[in-house]
Amino acid sequence: MKTSLTRRQTLLLSGSAAAGLVAAGLPRWAQGAPSAGPALPIPRLIEARNSDPVTLTLQKTRHRFGSGPAVPSRGISASYLGPVVCVRNGDTIPFHVENRLDEETTLHWHGMLVPSHVDGGPHNTIRPGAVWSPELTIKQPASTNWFHPHPHGNTARQVYSGLAGMMIVSDGADRDRGLPATYGVDDLPIVLQDKRFAGHGAAVYEPDMMDLMHGFQGDTLLVNGSIAPTASVPAGIVRLRLLNAANARVFDLRVDDRRPFFVVASDGGLLTEPVEVKRLVIAPAERYEVLVDFTDGRPVELVTASDAGHGPGIMMSMMGPARRTSGGVELLMRFRPDAALKPAVTRLPRQLAALAAPDVKSAVTWRTFVLNPMMGMGMMGMGMMGGRAPAADGGHMMGINGRSFAMDRIDVTAKVGTAEIWEISAGGMPMAHPFHIHGASFRILSKNGGKPAAYESGWKDVVLVEEHAEVLVRFDNPAPPKMPFMYHCHILEHEDHGMMGQFAVV
Repeated sequence: MKTSLTRRQTLLLSGSAAAGLVAAGLPRWAQGAPSAGPALPIPRLIEARNSDPVTLTLQKTRHRFGSGPAVPSRGISASYLGPVVCVRNGDTIPFHVENRLDEETTLHWHGMLVPSHVDGGPHNTIRPGAVWSPELTIKQPASTNWFHPHPHGNTARQVYSGLAGMMIVSDGADRDRGLPATYGVDDLPIVLQDKRFAGHGAAVYEPDMMDLMHGFQGDTLLVNGSIAPTASVPAGIVRLRLLNAANARVFDLRVDDRRPFFVVASDGGLLTEPVEVKRLVIAPAERYEVLVDFTDGRPVELVTASDAGHGPGIMMSMMGPARRTSGGVELLMRFRPDAALKPAVTRLPRQLAALAAPDVKSAVTWRTFVLNPMMGMGMMGMGMMGGRAPAADGGHMMGINGRSFAMDRIDVTAKVGTAEIWEISAGGMPMAHPFHIHGASFRILSKNGGKPAAYESGWKDVVLVEEHAEVLVRFDNPAPPKMPFMYHCHILEHEDHGMMGQFAVV
C-alpha cells in the first residue's frame, strides 16, 4: 500500500486560494469566513497493489466544515469522508475494515464487480469493535467508484455523517489515451454533498416525514467536505471525477461562464469519445468523469441549479411544496488556473474506449419493477404535517412491486453469465428515483420512452428513473440465496424505509 502527498497539495498548503466565499446561502456561522475561500481538500491517495493490505477505519471524529470550530462528524481513516483508494485491474487486494463506531455498520463497494460475499451489503454486518477482511479481485474496466455503509435501516444516517470514499479502478493506460492522470493536479476527485447545519456549525440529521418522502436535502452545499472551496489547476485540460454522495439531492451542473465541458466516463467506465455538454444532471450515487478546458487561463465557478427539476423534491401534489431553494444557481466551487502548475494535456482526446451497441437479443427474460413511495400511508395524518419520520425499523412505508424489503426474502433469481432487460417505473408518481443494482453493470436502453443522453450510453449501475427506464443488465458475479445482492432506490431515506429488493445469481 502506498500513500502520497501530491505536488499540488504541497503548493496549496504553502499558498492561498484566491476567491472569496459568498455569504448568501451559507449558514450563519460560515458567513464570517475570510474573503479568500478555502483550498479544495484533496483526499489522501492510497495506491493499492496486488496482495498489499489496505486498512479502512470507520470512526467518530471532529471536522471543520467552514470557518467555525471543529464539530462532531464521522470519517473513514480521516476526519470526514475517506481516502481515495486506487486499485488496478487484475490485482487482488485484501481489505481490513475496522468498525470503531458504537453501532453496527457495513462497507459496500459501490460499482465494484465482485461476488456478493464481499459486496458489503446489509448481510455483511460489522459489529462495533470488529474487523471485516474481504479480498477483492479486480476484474473490470478503468472507472470511478465509491464505498459507503449499507446497514439496513441506518444507511442514510451513516452516509450523511461522513462515511464515504472514492475508489478508482486503473488500467494504467490513461496517459496513452490522452487523459489527464496526475492525481490532485489535473485529475481531481470531486465529492458532492449537502448538509443542514445548526447554529454552532454541527451537521444536523433529524428527518421528518417530509424528508422521508422527498429525501433529506441540506441547505448548504459541500465539495470534498468543504464549503465553496477553490482549486488551483493547470491552464490546460483538467479531469474532474464527479461523485454525487448526497442522500437525495440531484445536482444540475454547469460552468458559470457557460463554457462547454466534456463527459468522458460514466459509472462503469469510459465512453467511446468525449461528449460535449453545457449542463450535466448527476443523481445520488452516480459518477461522471468530465474534462474542462482551462487553457484560456480564466477563473470559473462550478454551479448547480437551485432547483434541478429532476429530484425527489418535485413530488408536491399530495403533500404541498417540498423544501426547495429559489430559482437560479448555487455555487459549488471555484477553479483558478495557476501558472505554477504546468499543463500535461492541452487537447481533448478523440477516442477513448470500444463499446459495442447493447445486444438486446442476448436478454433471456424481461422483468418489471414498480417503485412504491407511498405504501403504508395510514400514518399520513401526523406525518404529512412535518412530524418526525418513523424509524426505519419501525415499519416500512415504501417498497418495490408492492412489497417492502425483507432480509429473508429473495425477490429475483438470475443466472450467472446471462443478461436480462429490467424495466423500472416510477409508478405514475411525479417523483424521480436513482435506481442502483449491486454487483452488475447495465446499459440504458431507454428513458421515458426515448433514447438516453449520449453521456449515458456507457456502462452504468445507477439510472435516474423519472417516469420509466429500460436497462440491459449483465449478471457475471455469483450471489447465493443466503448472501444476495441488492437493488434499490438510492435516495437513502427511501432505501432505509423499504424501497429495496434482493436478488440471487446462481
